[in-house]
Amino acid sequence: AQEELRERVRSERYFDGLYERNALHLHPLNYAIGLAAAATQQGVRVHENSDVWRLRREGAHWRISTPQGELQAEQVVLACGGYLAGLRRQIDRSVLPIATYVMVTEPLGERLDECLQTRAAVYDTRFAFDYYRPLPDRRLLWGGRISVRNRSASAVRRVLMRDLLRVFPVLKGVRIDYAWSGLMSYARHQMPQIGTDGQGLWWAQAFGGHGLAPTCAAGELLAAAMAESDEGWKQFADYGLAHAYKPFGLLGAQASYWWQEFNDWFKRSLEG
Repeated sequence: AQEELRERVRSERYFDGLYERNALHLHPLNYAIGLAAAATQQGVRVHENSDVWRLRREGAHWRISTPQGELQAEQVVLACGGYLAGLRRQIDRSVLPIATYVMVTEPLGERLDECLQTRAAVYDTRFAFDYYRPLPDRRLLWGGRISVRNRSASAVRRVLMRDLLRVFPVLKGVRIDYAWSGLMSYARHQMPQIGTDGQGLWWAQAFGGHGLAPTCAAGELLAAAMAESDEGWKQFADYGLAHAYKPFGLLGAQASYWWQEFNDWFKRSLEG
């Protein structure tokens, strides 16, 4: 009922809602740290902040050049998302790096109760949707928008604060303690790209818009392929490295997003 929704999410912006009791929201960095810890306990060595300058095929191996020296590998996975490695042109040119924005308020204390009476993560049904959730320390985490521009923290604050106040005008004047943007990768066919060249080079990218679950599934598929010659990854074979035609693809992606924003606004104007 609308009355129950308004009691939990105290905003006039929403009319109805669906409460997914069995859904969840997790902390992706903590999840990655947990995976790394589990891997290291099995003898895996993790080398953070290690640049790779060059990748080339030599005989039956791949030679990887780094500032610390060179090493050989039978299998290499490129899974850089929107942060293109510049190691294989065909792989890099098949995705568009697209930015999205997140910010976190100061601890709101009792002011948070004026907005939310739920610990659930919330998002709306627009194409250009907002998503947010209360944090244990009474902050509000808020995210939204996509853009071809990877904006500064101050610009992210300014853009997302406008969005937040449309939903919760009572929070006018709150301080934003953290704001950042990050790059996702999108393919022209809008599906993840998981594949291999057949010589030990693998790729996993274009998860933008699909969330964390397919990313984790891709890791499992590639691990099974390399360790056990499992062919489950071939379910994605039809979604190959389609050329993204940058910079025209970036312009097209931004124009498409603006068009969808206009559609969101037009539908809302008809409804209200």
